[in-house]
Amino acid sequence: MNMAHNRRTFIAGGAATGASVLALSPLLATIGASSAATAATGGFDFDTPYNRIGTGCVKWDGAIAAEHMSHIVAGMGIADMDFKCAPAIMAALRKRMEHENWGYNSIDIDLILGTGANNPFVKGIIDWNAKRYGINVITPKNLGVTTGVHSGIMATLRAYAPEGSKVLMTTPIYNGFYFDLYSGRLQANESLMKFVNGRYEIDFDDVDKRMSDPATKTMILCNPHNPTGRCWTKAELTRLGEMALKHKVVVLSDEIHCDFVSKGQKYVPFSTLDDKAVVANSITFKSGSKSFSLAGMKCAWFFTTNPEMYKKVAFYNHADLSTLGQIAEEAAYAGGESWLNQCVNYIDGNQQFANDYIKSKIPLIKVGNKPESTYLAWLDVSPLMAKIGAQKMADEANKHPTGTNFMTGKPAMTTPSEMVSHWVAKNASVQISAGSSFGKGGENYMRMNLATNRKTLTAALDSIAAACKTLGA
Repeated sequence: MNMAHNRRTFIAGGAATGASVLALSPLLATIGASSAATAATGGFDFDTPYNRIGTGCVKWDGAIAAEHMSHIVAGMGIADMDFKCAPAIMAALRKRMEHENWGYNSIDIDLILGTGANNPFVKGIIDWNAKRYGINVITPKNLGVTTGVHSGIMATLRAYAPEGSKVLMTTPIYNGFYFDLYSGRLQANESLMKFVNGRYEIDFDDVDKRMSDPATKTMILCNPHNPTGRCWTKAELTRLGEMALKHKVVVLSDEIHCDFVSKGQKYVPFSTLDDKAVVANSITFKSGSKSFSLAGMKCAWFFTTNPEMYKKVAFYNHADLSTLGQIAEEAAYAGGESWLNQCVNYIDGNQQFANDYIKSKIPLIKVGNKPESTYLAWLDVSPLMAKIGAQKMADEANKHPTGTNFMTGKPAMTTPSEMVSHWVAKNASVQISAGSSFGKGGENYMRMNLATNRKTLTAALDSIAAACKTLGA
């Protein structure tokens, strides 16, 4: 798999632009004015476009740099949101900024000493999960904080996945996991999902066979699933968990997208399954970084009902937690729920709008059912790929590769879906992610981030449709 255009390479490209260091002061000023306005009205504005260009933003500035764009309609690759931050979070950050000292905070010590129950950050996580998701198994003694979900996953893999062992994943799957495996010198054991009646399903027979491989010690579960948008049912998770327990495969459940669930669907936390033995064979990773678009704050957490598992993972976990990240998440859980509820409803509308639009106006792109969760759309671009001759374009590019795949040390080979991504950027001024980086099954797909205002979403889809029409479709 070609990781030449993965997230980390993309970030590095974006950070190199001169535009990335501009316009920070005006940005902070406009946030302050808008927060006061929304607080006064009691509503939250998700419709007004918000300019993120010039702030070091990977999603927009990175797209401009990576694709050499002179004009951009929309950055729709990296998974963060384009909305202004929840007012409750901004208010808490301003208050903390008034205290002009940035020494170490106490959260790590509180958890180590078992005094975390008195820490408002810890209490906020426990109360939020109990109220919103019915998770009643988190305690100060089994909760760990970490810089990000990736850090927690890598610590767990160090504890349970010996170097050279295999990690089971149902693919296509979030491309960042492949870097986690690479960092631990692990192998991906990819179980290709089935596409049935417009949605993805786990191939349980294949999963069972792969779990029986003695080299497979762990499984990364994406719940809800990025990029396909599946919201796994209790029955599906139970079956998966029972298989993992039988084969002694530890389940690492990444539930970072849990809040973005479409109407009529339900998020089932792995930790709420009925069989306590199944739950004890797992560890869950969460953060407010997706729900409240706080990825840059670098704050996440994990928990498990298994005391021995917690000890092993905590041994390898080193949380360089940011004070502002902790304050932001604490404020989100304490006062951001109304904002989040409106945001989730808005995103649900975006999902329906985009699904309907593509089906009716862009015949060169195919979509299945409306996604059940996340703010992502998984697009089958095989007709567009064929129309522009993407395979031939990739073959030509690979005659003279210009980069190196840092995971293999070999020349980075361009994929046809990457050629589609470049074509869309050039002809529609829209950046979306090539599906080939999402593992087996992503070769003919693209991932589009819909977490933006409806005006920008409409403009992006209009631009892609217009570009496709020039091909006679």
